[in-house]
Amino acid sequence: MKLKILATTILATMFSASSFAAMVNKSTIVVDGIQVGKMDGDNLPEQFSLMFNFHNTGNEIKVWQLGFYMPRSFDSLALQRINPEQTMQICDAAGGDCVALKYVRADNVNNVDKAQGYFTLLAPVSQFSLKPKTNYYIKIAHNNQWSSGNVSSLPQSLFLTINDENSDGVPKIYTIHTELSQYQILNYDQNLIDRQIQDNIQAKWLASQPKNIPQVGIIPSPVRIISGVDGDFTLPAKTITIHNQLNSDNAIVNLWAPIIKQDWKLTKKVVIDNDTNASNGILIQSISDPKAIQNNPEGYRLTIANDNITIEALTATGVYYAFQTLRQISAQSANNTLPSLVITDYPRFKYRGVLLDVARHYFTVNEIKTLIDVMANQKLNTLHIHFSDDEAFRLALPSYPELTATASNRGLGQSIGPAMLLQNNLDATNLRQPEYPVANSVYGGSYSAIDIQSIISYANANQITIIPEIDIPGHARALIKALPHAMIDTNDSSQYLSVQGYRDDVLPVCTYGNDISVGNSFTTTINTIVNDIAKIFNQQTTLYAVSNEVSLGADEVSNNAWTNDTSCRNEWSKLSALDKSQLFIQKLAQNNNSLMLSGWQQMVQSDGVALGKYALPTSQVGHVWVWNPTREGVKQAANLANSNYPTILAYADKSYFDLAYSPSITEPGFTWAGQFMDTANVLSLAKAADTTISQSANSQNILGLEGALWSENLPSFDHMMYMALPKMPALAEASWSPSYNVTRNGKTNWQSLANRLGCGKNGYLSYLNKLYGVNYRGYPDGIAKEVPEDFCSVNPEGILNNQ
Repeated sequence: MKLKILATTILATMFSASSFAAMVNKSTIVVDGIQVGKMDGDNLPEQFSLMFNFHNTGNEIKVWQLGFYMPRSFDSLALQRINPEQTMQICDAAGGDCVALKYVRADNVNNVDKAQGYFTLLAPVSQFSLKPKTNYYIKIAHNNQWSSGNVSSLPQSLFLTINDENSDGVPKIYTIHTELSQYQILNYDQNLIDRQIQDNIQAKWLASQPKNIPQVGIIPSPVRIISGVDGDFTLPAKTITIHNQLNSDNAIVNLWAPIIKQDWKLTKKVVIDNDTNASNGILIQSISDPKAIQNNPEGYRLTIANDNITIEALTATGVYYAFQTLRQISAQSANNTLPSLVITDYPRFKYRGVLLDVARHYFTVNEIKTLIDVMANQKLNTLHIHFSDDEAFRLALPSYPELTATASNRGLGQSIGPAMLLQNNLDATNLRQPEYPVANSVYGGSYSAIDIQSIISYANANQITIIPEIDIPGHARALIKALPHAMIDTNDSSQYLSVQGYRDDVLPVCTYGNDISVGNSFTTTINTIVNDIAKIFNQQTTLYAVSNEVSLGADEVSNNAWTNDTSCRNEWSKLSALDKSQLFIQKLAQNNNSLMLSGWQQMVQSDGVALGKYALPTSQVGHVWVWNPTREGVKQAANLANSNYPTILAYADKSYFDLAYSPSITEPGFTWAGQFMDTANVLSLAKAADTTISQSANSQNILGLEGALWSENLPSFDHMMYMALPKMPALAEASWSPSYNVTRNGKTNWQSLANRLGCGKNGYLSYLNKLYGVNYRGYPDGIAKEVPEDFCSVNPEGILNNQ
């Protein structure tokens, strides 16, 4: 496994010293202010302008380029009406000369990257020196990619390159420091935003069910909790015996025995046996009346009596979830006793998932395992890992070692250029990481075969299935960069820009299965890659693992892709880009009929509701995720279910965890699908599921829900957990707990969930922090930032008491 590499560091005031420090200096350019927003001439709703005001405190700089990260494209393509009116210039602020600026990109995808995607590099079109003690401004006017709303979308990580200075081909950069106070989003009113935030909190609170405080606070809430008639169960001081009377396979018991020893502070190890005659300790049995748990293989009944604890289930998975519930109850115990009660429980949906994007930002194996721990604690059962995108390919494949050798690293001077350069001092979630990559850092990471097997084994032991995803035929730029001999069709001179600002991120689909151009090499290569991935992730041991499943993503192909590709002949010649994408996937499936292919709705569906002409047959589809916001997504999902596709609801406006909690300037995350992607909003995914089911004649094909952690804005594990918590418990509640509990009379149980999440050192958020060392938004005050101001003053302890 490769670790995150920061090959360069800024001066000691920002970054720790390293042997690479000479490659990065602090610029003599001082920023006086940066303005973003509507300016003169921005007449269309989507247009904005950007103004950098600065001065030079050092010597004259004659040959220079300015670089920065901002999640907007500053490239232009009239064919798609992308920035057709954009102008860029630098001017002497005293009224002197102005010179136009050009967008500096590489000539073709084979070359080392310059500007691309959301990384911008600008240079004057003619000589323009930056003189000492002189004020300048750079104005980029009439960009039509929508203005900034918060810190995540501001221009940041600014730098200069000077005179093409480099070391072994890696450009030397001069960083330009900025503070949040130097930015101005025009027409932004913090007082107005604060009122909107409080109004949103109050409205969602009043629109939810009045809180119903149960005897114990469990997340997700069980189907039924009944107080027992026996006395409480007293925790032993030394040891306890777990009697597995369900079967002779003790794998689950062996997993939980050391956890119980630790949680209960036992002095001796837990004893395990298969004694069918035992009647004390912890008894694991086959449930005598399976209808009580709806014959659900993940269901269980947990009975706590004064002399024993009984777990009844149909499978080891049900036993596992009973232990998770028991663990939460134990965390709330007082006086070393557990309350007498009977819990009957089973999930609403069989699929309860989280997507983790490791392409845009890399997370270590241990970080992924911690995420698995947090998910499993909430009875989530699927981790959908996005291994490749335009910015990286991170899955090591023995057949093609160049995939990770080339496509797992990025930075100036690398084949794949810089991307997602968030600035560490602007990131409010950055609690422990003084170093973030800069433009010429070699940022990378990949997962070896050993890493992947370790992740799969750990996940499966915790009842979580891993679904691998590589994104093709669009979002495939890293794959193209790594294997140009097989992935670049010289017959294709199409002009397009993807949503993320790439001109060259689609595979040569029209050559698949023929000998035109790179057809033979491309066909063999892509078949091998997909089959190798299927083999790596095959034979998982979880209940709902789909054999030979690989997700191809298959989303967001530009409408202008392959429009000027002479390889697109015969059946390909008159098809739209989406039809070509779907025909390619259909042919790929036909040639690899043992595979189960999954993807986002564009894999099989038109941009509307109808199925595509070349939609895969349902018999060869593992899962279809619907990401469109509910306005379009509900109808799309209902139609997919009615057409017998295994459908997962991942509506962006309800379940994209990477979106901002609120519209405050300091709140990280994108806002394209909504201004308030908070915990109450995620919980309302349960209502969206109700609506989708009501519109589906074949609602049994709606398998479940998924939350997404797209990582464009997640440069660290702390940032990832900030966006995941407390949203993830709302996803767990929506996907596990019965609809009649979560959305009674059209109102969610938000007040109940908030009460269980807690306000301070007690509550579920504090519980997760203590168990796994993870932080959350609002730490250490629990859910206080998302509830009415008086809630936590009245309920400072919540209902979980995890001393």
